[in-house]
Amino acid sequence: MTVRTALVTSGAGGLGFAVVRALLESGWDVCFTYRTSLAQAERLAGLARERGRRVWFAQADLLDRAQVSDVVARFLSECSAIDAFVHNFGPFVFERIPLAAYTDEMWTRMMDGNLNNFFWIYRALIGGMRARGFGRIVTVGYDGAGEAAGWRHRSAYAAAKSALASLTRTIAREERDFGITANMVCPGDIRGENKERMIREVPSGPRGDRAPVGEDVARLIAFLCHEDSQQLNGTVTQVTGGRDIRAREEAPAGGWRAPEGVSGEG
Repeated sequence: MTVRTALVTSGAGGLGFAVVRALLESGWDVCFTYRTSLAQAERLAGLARERGRRVWFAQADLLDRAQVSDVVARFLSECSAIDAFVHNFGPFVFERIPLAAYTDEMWTRMMDGNLNNFFWIYRALIGGMRARGFGRIVTVGYDGAGEAAGWRHRSAYAAAKSALASLTRTIAREERDFGITANMVCPGDIRGENKERMIREVPSGPRGDRAPVGEDVARLIAFLCHEDSQQLNGTVTQVTGGRDIRAREEAPAGGWRAPEGVSGEG
């Protein structure tokens, strides 16, 4: 089997950690960025060595266009080719803010972090993918991004992710003749340390339910990156357990409760 290399943005912590781990376990070499999680990056390097795989990691502020350009150039120089691009990075504002209260700086940060920097990296990688006749692109959205669903007090984030969903589907159409696929995965309500956990690490509740974990999402991303997944193209898939995080957040106080054993927002 051809050993291929993936780039995962924000790969050292949270959901990104689970994605890098899943790709390593699927036989990929991986480049990934991190901001502050150096210890986690080194932990992933150890996992890679155990599996006979290679990783390259670099610190970068992905809101800084110059740093984005530099880190992608560095990865391309070190590993020569990047065959898959998983755009996991995306700032989220936990404080509930109505659209009218957004400043220009806040708005620009959300657009740069959730949409524009994807374009910057995509543009740097797509030529090589075309030349090799293979590429896998996976973006990360929210439950409702594929339908451009509104999200009260999360307006900028929802707008950027919905635009990213449209862009992902457009790339699927434009690049399919080059052996390149593009899909979006939309995680549900995965909280805190559960973002890095594996399914076996979380106990089931009395009704057989359990808290969602990073592996739930990461295993789908790894599947979409597989060489044989070419017919999965232009999809937006929700990994939510059938729950709607927007409905929970918009419900009146006391009007919605998470099922027992299910953790919340991270």
